[in-house]
Amino acid sequence: MADWVLIPCLKALFAEFDRIAPGRDRASDGSIGDAAHRRTVSDHNPDETGSVPIHDADRVNEVHAIDVDNNLRESDLTMEKVVQFLLGRCRSGAERRLRYIIYNRRIWSASSGWVQKRYTGASAHTEHAHFSASYTSSLEASTASWHLEDIPVALTAADKAWITSTIAAQTRAAIDARLGEIAKEVLIDYRVPGTQTPDAPSYQRNLADVTADVWAMTMRGNTRGGDPVPANGVFGQILEDLAELQAKVDALKQ
Repeated sequence: MADWVLIPCLKALFAEFDRIAPGRDRASDGSIGDAAHRRTVSDHNPDETGSVPIHDADRVNEVHAIDVDNNLRESDLTMEKVVQFLLGRCRSGAERRLRYIIYNRRIWSASSGWVQKRYTGASAHTEHAHFSASYTSSLEASTASWHLEDIPVALTAADKAWITSTIAAQTRAAIDARLGEIAKEVLIDYRVPGTQTPDAPSYQRNLADVTADVWAMTMRGNTRGGDPVPANGVFGQILEDLAELQAKVDALKQ
């Protein structure tokens, strides 16, 4: 039984680190232990072929610990924030999959109620954080969210620019939609009293109808309202008036 696998819950934790910090350094990432770990009892050892503190119920050769490089390469997201966030969830009972965390010369464990203690092991764990997980079958198999995306961080300039542009676009869309509603209310829904036509005496026209009448009077010389206008339309009447005026000017020149 030489092959080994990392338990699913820690695979999910690795994946969440990659999502919240896609450009993070992975130089100190790890799961299965090296030769030094194999000579000791460690969660980094496979639980069927190595020395481990607990044996779970299955016969799968699993590793129950990971190391995650502390350089997340995010402006306001640090490993310290991640560790403290997970500790808060563990202390509240919201998270039960972890057994202990080691980071920067400190250790917190479920067995001690997640109280911070000094860590004096061979590695100070300053370059990575260590996460050991449960050997309980249901917990080690759980790939439920670790909720790392809920860690509060300050907005970057790019974040602020995106939020500003998004709000501006949504505001413009909302204004355009409201203006469209207002235009419909004014031009279509509002009916103008006294605009009934002979062919529809009970129909009050809207502003769109009345505006269309103005266009029709100017260009065609008739309206749906039946009002008398010059036979050639208003534009034609203007031309006639200009011709008459020109004729009077010409008469004065004689």
